[in-house]
Amino acid sequence: MEDSNTNRSLSPDQDLLIPTNYDDEIEDAAGNGTSRPALRPLSHNTTPLSQRQNSRGSQGLQESSTGESDDLKLLQAVVFLEDAANYRSIDHRVDKRSIQMYRLYFSSHIALLRHFVIFVLHILAFLEFPSSLTWTSDSRTRGNRINISCGVTESIEFVCLGLLLWDAFMKIYLHGWQSLRINKWLAVECVVLLVSYVDLFVSLGLGCSETVRVRRMLRPIFIIQNSSLMKKILNCLRKTLPQVVGVLVLMVLHIYVFTLFGMLLFSKPNTDDLPVDDWSGSPKERNSTSSERVYFKTLTESFMSLLVLLTTANNPDVTTPAYDKNRLYIIFFIIFLVIGLYCFMNMLTAIIYNQFRGYFLRSMQSSLLRRRQGERMAFEALKQRQSHGNLRRMEISEVLNVSLGDLKVVVSQANIDKNTKVAIMEAITESETVDDLVSWEDFLRILSVMEKEKKKKPKPQIRRFQNPHLLRLQKIFSHKYYTFFGNLMAFVNVILITAELATQYDKSLTSSKSALRIINFLFILYYVIEQVFIFVSLGWRRYAWYRSHIFDGIIVAILAVFEIITVGLYGLPFLSGKEVNGDLVLWNIVRVINVLIMIRLLRIIWYIKVMAIVANTLLDLIRNLQSFGGILIVIYYSFAILGIELFYGVIEYKPQNNTNVTNMPECGSYAQLEYWANNFDDFAAALVVLWDIMVVNNWHVFLEAYSAATTKWSYIYFIVWWLLSVVIVLNLFTALILENFIMKWDKLKIASRRRTRSGSTSAMLYSMTVHDMFRQSLAEPQEEDIMGHLRRHRFMNLSESTSTTEVRQSLAEPEEEDILGHLQQHHYQNLNDNDDDDDDDDKLIV
Repeated sequence: MEDSNTNRSLSPDQDLLIPTNYDDEIEDAAGNGTSRPALRPLSHNTTPLSQRQNSRGSQGLQESSTGESDDLKLLQAVVFLEDAANYRSIDHRVDKRSIQMYRLYFSSHIALLRHFVIFVLHILAFLEFPSSLTWTSDSRTRGNRINISCGVTESIEFVCLGLLLWDAFMKIYLHGWQSLRINKWLAVECVVLLVSYVDLFVSLGLGCSETVRVRRMLRPIFIIQNSSLMKKILNCLRKTLPQVVGVLVLMVLHIYVFTLFGMLLFSKPNTDDLPVDDWSGSPKERNSTSSERVYFKTLTESFMSLLVLLTTANNPDVTTPAYDKNRLYIIFFIIFLVIGLYCFMNMLTAIIYNQFRGYFLRSMQSSLLRRRQGERMAFEALKQRQSHGNLRRMEISEVLNVSLGDLKVVVSQANIDKNTKVAIMEAITESETVDDLVSWEDFLRILSVMEKEKKKKPKPQIRRFQNPHLLRLQKIFSHKYYTFFGNLMAFVNVILITAELATQYDKSLTSSKSALRIINFLFILYYVIEQVFIFVSLGWRRYAWYRSHIFDGIIVAILAVFEIITVGLYGLPFLSGKEVNGDLVLWNIVRVINVLIMIRLLRIIWYIKVMAIVANTLLDLIRNLQSFGGILIVIYYSFAILGIELFYGVIEYKPQNNTNVTNMPECGSYAQLEYWANNFDDFAAALVVLWDIMVVNNWHVFLEAYSAATTKWSYIYFIVWWLLSVVIVLNLFTALILENFIMKWDKLKIASRRRTRSGSTSAMLYSMTVHDMFRQSLAEPQEEDIMGHLRRHRFMNLSESTSTTEVRQSLAEPEEEDILGHLQQHHYQNLNDNDDDDDDDDKLIV
């Protein structure tokens, strides 16, 4: 605890602090008649004794308030460090009560509750009218739906909206009312909550019989609002839109021009309106319709046919009628596809990738600036705490260092990743000095471990056996070539399974004495022995260090259990005995065993460089899918609800009379292909339709069916969905995969050059987040930018705080004449002004 005299106020002209026992010494000296102890003079301290005695009570209160202030500064530093670790904004209230609420709001339990509420709110779409509670969505066999009574889902929605309303009020309170003006997403969330409540009350007032429910289409706003990376992606799409629109206009113009060319090129005169002498064709040709005009009858149909052809969904259906008449007609379609598919579509991918990388680089730079602001804010809070503990009352701008002990307390109390916390503690231990103080540069260097690549721990050492024979076996089973041999055995096993299934498919799965069962029994026995030898040779620490060994061990253990069950039920496959055929249990067990053996073959991926990079990139994609996949979920949800509002019940199944040929559906149509289960009659079915259109195979069938059932304007809905899902969002996935793959490939090549000995490829690969992908391209923020934002903080006054750079610039460099003049006056050494002998430096006594 700090000494009590460290917090006493000083007058401007006072040279020394008054000792705390000074008054007592005077009274004791007067009472005992002894002389007053000698004290060093107090410059112009004319404060009466009675006034100083009266101020002692207030001094105790000041010390108590100073202690509370120091605790508050520590708590502020903890919160700012958490903000830095999570790239959060530091513009929030910093009083003790608000900080406690802030930490509670961002705690894992509240975050889990928030995500659960949003999940429940969105899952209501499967239960609301029209509910998806049927076994099938096929309108022919669907039967009656299970409809939930009015008020049940509305009550759940009311509670969820109430919790989200509390969540919005918490954000507004913690960041101030001005956050509604600054944070547009928060303002949009408040508007959506207001509209949702109004629409909910209208729905309850109408007895849940309204046809349009606006609030359901607005629900995805809550998903976006609670994901900072998802908001970055949407901003990236918004920034990319002008460039994308330019290419889309060119593509539309390209389709339009070729539409006119097609209508003119494939047109034929109507023979019914012409004299017989003017038509030179045969009677059969005169009575038939021109087949090349099938897809170019009207302007709208011609345009849509070429648009679908751009996605290759109706190729070669569109080209075949014209190609049947004249082989030269194929040149028209080839030129159209080369320009549209291979030029414009790839150009869109390039633009989106370029904009994605450029915007995300700027966005990650802003995130890095927010991290530096949080780290600097934590440093400033500790500086203020440090200034309260100095012997002399100092200005905050005069304190340049903070205590390592305080930093340890802050890191230990912060809710950050456990591994990151351990790494910071290790960096603090390595930075300990005699005075236990660190500057801003050292403070930043300590916290920089949060940005370092998270590599695997070093390999544990193998404990060698003392026996020379066992040592020789240990070296064999722990060598990498033995692992290669195991990969070869797994590959041979899969080849034999393939051969048996190709030649004796039925017997292999149903007979207890089949050759496939004998092969699997022998190979599983080898796998068990192999894993035992590897485990004993490496030791459990080195064995567990390899993820491939853990994966392999789990698969082999499951295989051993299933094989033991099979042997217990049906005996050994190669011994004479009763053969069992057609047993359902045997059929299922054999299938599971063969599937696990093929899954085990995946172990070879990590030993082939290109496959390892591809697999690691896919794992990173899954890791980052939370935000990128969230964009797909948002547009899927909104378009599915909109599709239900537009196309609910428009397509009805009408039984056809097979005896009447004229009533037969057209070949390739919705009815002839029996797509009755693909409809917008409930939320689950609408999601499947949107998926089918995103895959773009036969998506023109849905366009034709719904345009025939409604109007031609329905094309707009499906075209907009195709543009958003396929052209834009999926290209964002492509950009993410490209950036991740290129970065991993470059790092792998650099690591390969630096390696002196060959090793496992998997040891050089590690998972990366989006921040990791762009970290090497980021520039360190300038201290002036950091301090400029900190001084504008709305809830913490840092106007007196001075950056390290400003302090250094304010210190004037001493003149050389002043230095030499001072040295010449030194009592122990006389210096000659013209003495240039370097050896005299050794004689100088300091």
